[in-house]
Amino acid sequence: MTDDGKVRSGIKLRQTDTDLLLRDAEDNEFAIPLKKIEEQTNGTSLMPAGLAGKLTRTELVDLIRFLSELGKVGDFQISKQQLVRRWQTLAPTDAAIMQLRRVSYASIAQNDAALTWASAYSTVGGELPLTDLPEFRIPFRAKDGQLGAAFTRFEVDVTSPGQAKLLLNSIDGLTAWLDANPIKLEKETLLDLPQGRHRITFAIELSQRKEPLKVEVADVPGSNAKVQLVSGK
Repeated sequence: MTDDGKVRSGIKLRQTDTDLLLRDAEDNEFAIPLKKIEEQTNGTSLMPAGLAGKLTRTELVDLIRFLSELGKVGDFQISKQQLVRRWQTLAPTDAAIMQLRRVSYASIAQNDAALTWASAYSTVGGELPLTDLPEFRIPFRAKDGQLGAAFTRFEVDVTSPGQAKLLLNSIDGLTAWLDANPIKLEKETLLDLPQGRHRITFAIELSQRKEPLKVEVADVPGSNAKVQLVSGK
């Protein structure tokens, strides 16, 4: 409960010196200033009532096993990292194909209403499988027998400007933009983030990359930046 009498509920993600960060039942992340919190209590499950009644026995066994492993050391350990889990992938519409044939990959980083982006999600371990991404074959880019390219992006909400780090499992086959500005990628890439909502877009050369995409947004010591990943459906 906050000092204005409002009750907010969610799963605790992490706590900074100034904020408590939670995730609600709709998978949205939000921050509550610690100075506004009057009382904290353990609540009930965020799982919708009656959900288990619609599952088969096999599905129910799998769900119980998954829930029993959460928080333990292993594949299902709850991480305090800000791993990107909600992505948007470029759909292979006629407009997207035409644009990629006519201009450079950088045009995808523009906020073009003619392009259609579909939701995609990382695995529990935070990896986005490349097999889940639509492939674009651009003649002047992909040679005979080679794979084409895929395009994906995520968003961050910056409530306080400053520096943050982009941590990648590998930069092989990647080109990236912050909004419409190119990023010089390294495994640890320093970003200067103005206040507001921003897009980070990746072009992935599928012939040059074999491993899935795993991205973390991390704090920089001494930076005043407050950055949250935009989640949801």
